[in-house]
Amino acid sequence: MSARGIALLGVSIVSLALSACGDRGDTKTDQSSAARVAAALDVCASGNDEFDRSVCANGALSALETQIRETLVAESASVSDAGAELLVQNQRRWREAARVMCGVIDAQAAPSAEQEACLEGEFRSRLQAAASSVQQMGGYTFQRMELVDAVPVTAEVASASGLGDEAPPAISRDIRFPRIDGPQTPEIQRFNELVARQPQRSLGEATNEAVDYTIAFAGPELISVRFVMSEDTLGAAHPNNSERAVTVVMSEGRALTEADVFRPGSDWQNFLTRRAVTEITRQYREYDFTPPERDVRESATKPHLWIITESGLTILFPPYSFGGPHVLGGTEVSIPWADLRPYLNPAAPAPIRPSA
Repeated sequence: MSARGIALLGVSIVSLALSACGDRGDTKTDQSSAARVAAALDVCASGNDEFDRSVCANGALSALETQIRETLVAESASVSDAGAELLVQNQRRWREAARVMCGVIDAQAAPSAEQEACLEGEFRSRLQAAASSVQQMGGYTFQRMELVDAVPVTAEVASASGLGDEAPPAISRDIRFPRIDGPQTPEIQRFNELVARQPQRSLGEATNEAVDYTIAFAGPELISVRFVMSEDTLGAAHPNNSERAVTVVMSEGRALTEADVFRPGSDWQNFLTRRAVTEITRQYREYDFTPPERDVRESATKPHLWIITESGLTILFPPYSFGGPHVLGGTEVSIPWADLRPYLNPAAPAPIRPSA
C-alpha cells in the first residue's frame, strides 16, 4: 500500500471507530466474549504466512504472543462489543507495524536471528502497553485508540536523508488517544471527537510521528487530557517535540474556554504571566535565563496549554514557546487552585470551582 493510502487508512479507521462507538458503544454481547476475542487474536492458530509461523515456532516470541493475547482478552472484559473489536484491530495493526519496524518487509519471509531479537524487544514493550489498554477513571471507561503503521525505508530515502546504510529499516507512526466506551451520550460522543488525533504527516515524508497521552483529570463535569507529540524526520538534527491539552466540559460536550476558568476583569492574565516568569527563571537559573514576558504571556493565556488537575492548573510551555533556545526543551508551571482563587470563575466546573 502507498504512503498516501496508509495515511488515508488512518483517517478512515478513526472515523469508522467513532461511528461504530456512536451506534453500539454500550452493547455487550457474545461478540465481545473472552472466547471470541481470544480466537480473533490467536495468530498461531490462524496465521497463514511464514512470519506468523516463525514467530509461533520461536519459544520466546510465542510465549510473549500468548501473554499479550491473554492480557488483551482480560482488558476486553471491561469494554463493549465495539471496544472489543477495536482492541483486536489495534493489536493486528500494531503487529504488522512491528514486523516492518524490525526489518521483516515480506510477510512470507522468516525473520533472521537479529530480526527475532528486535521483535522480542517490541513484543515485550507491547505486553506492558497491553495491560493499560483500558483505564477506569472518574466513573468512565477509557480505551486507548491506536493508529500504528510502518513503511520500509528504501535505498533512495536512506540516501536522501544522508544516513545511507545507517538508516533504520522503517518509518513509523504511533498515534494514541483515549476514547470513552459504554453508553454513548451526545456529550461522550463529542468528547471522543474532540480528543481523536489524526496523522499530521504522510509516511512518505520519511518522518516518524508519535502521539501519546495521559488523563490528568476525569470527573462528571470535566475531563482534561495531556498530549505529547513528536516528529522525527530521517536525518534531522533532532526531533520536534510539543505538548497540548484537550479539556472538555462534559456537561456541554465542548472544549474548555478562558471564561470557564477565570472571572472576567480579574487580571488573571497578568497573574499567570508573572507567576510563570518567576517559576521558569527559577527552573533555568543555572543557565542565567529569564524568559521574555511577552513570550510567556502568549503561551500562559492559551487554554489549549492548560492541564486541569485535582490540585491546580498546570501550564504547558513546549520548546520555543517561552523564548528559550531548543537546548532548554519545554517546561511547565503548576499553580495550586488556592493561589488562583481570587481570579477563578465561581461557576467553573469542578475541580476548578472554588470550594466553599
